[in-house]
Amino acid sequence: MILIVGTNKDDVLYFSSILKDKRTEMVLDRYELEIGTIFNQEILIIKEQYTSLLAASVITNILDNHYVDLVINVGRCVSLDQRLKPGDIVVSGRIIDVNVDMTGYKNVKIAQIPSFNRDFTVQSDIIDYLKFGLAKRTYSNAKVVTFFSSDNLGEENISRLENGHHLFGIKEELVVLDFNSSGVAIASTLKDVPYVSIKVVGRRLSQLENVDLYLKVLDSYINLGKGVVSTIGDIASNNVLKEGDNYGF
Repeated sequence: MILIVGTNKDDVLYFSSILKDKRTEMVLDRYELEIGTIFNQEILIIKEQYTSLLAASVITNILDNHYVDLVINVGRCVSLDQRLKPGDIVVSGRIIDVNVDMTGYKNVKIAQIPSFNRDFTVQSDIIDYLKFGLAKRTYSNAKVVTFFSSDNLGEENISRLENGHHLFGIKEELVVLDFNSSGVAIASTLKDVPYVSIKVVGRRLSQLENVDLYLKVLDSYINLGKGVVSTIGDIASNNVLKEGDNYGF
């Protein structure tokens, strides 16, 4: 079973439109979980996961109640790198939680929750499957990037992210910012489930939202959807996700 996580309806619309044998249930009495199949692979779809704190709570509940083999987080992100432009599709190689600053505690780094990791590395097998699926169906390439994930976009925090990549061990990596990937990573890590974020760059951090940028994002959403669905098909046909085999990866 694969869980697809989105922030809003647009993020998951492509997947919802091709979901077969659809049914729904409520999570935490508030969030609608769609359940069905794509290429005979069982799929769960959840939207309205706007922050990492919310995503961690909701996804933990889903993982407690469903046997999930893989979590795929889709949607938009913001580029912190001039090498990335709106419409680019990016896949998480690393996800760094930059929500918290508890450096007043002994042996705690910036953005690290005491006794818990701040830096999550996505399994290379998952990245390879997604990149292959995207190239096969859309003839486009996904860039592997580092995701900064933060619920707080105050001016001080934005300035730190723009000017302080070195604080998080970033050197030459491509970097984007989103709101919920660290929550996905935390919940999945605690439940020992593989996870990945694949998103469309909506804008650069210095740009304001506008209609033209959003239309470009919607075009890329179609390619992202085709790539993820192709990956789901490959997973189903090759029986990649097998119980008792470390989720097949």
